[in-house]
Amino acid sequence: MNRRRKFLLASVLALQNSSFIYPSCQKCFSRIILVSKRSNCPKCGSTGESGNANYRYKLSLKVAESNKLFVITVFGSCLDTFFGLTATGLHRYIQDPNKIPETLDNDTTQNLLTKAVETCFVGQSFIFGVTNFENQPGQGSDASNFLQQCSDHKRKAKALVACQIVLPDPATQDAKTK
Repeated sequence: MNRRRKFLLASVLALQNSSFIYPSCQKCFSRIILVSKRSNCPKCGSTGESGNANYRYKLSLKVAESNKLFVITVFGSCLDTFFGLTATGLHRYIQDPNKIPETLDNDTTQNLLTKAVETCFVGQSFIFGVTNFENQPGQGSDASNFLQQCSDHKRKAKALVACQIVLPDPATQDAKTK
């Protein structure tokens, strides 16, 4: 899948939700439905055993670029390095009480995970590789034109999808501030 993308340097203001992983279809990456011991993909019809389900990251963030607000949802394995393991690995770790020294209930575990993600992302700047810019009205080839069009609608945060997230090069940031 060769998608064009534009890059956006933005600061994270807040998490949009506390759901960071979801069970995903191995064929189309859509959210699957887990019922009893079976899984079913409503999009492509793929089925399997729920115990063999793969999980995928989905991190939804409210970000600011200059004076423009965006909600960016980052999907997939590009988040593995930030979480330190795959989404499937994180899911298994959370579900296995033997791996957590004191057994915590699901709400406490989720609250701790949410707090950790907030600490790591909120207030930081990242470069996002945005893929759904072509769905925006009046797309232009210029990145600044694209960003202006995305944020013109009554200061409402525009929803974007990113398939890439990286930390900016500190040397580049230092050069800009001098």
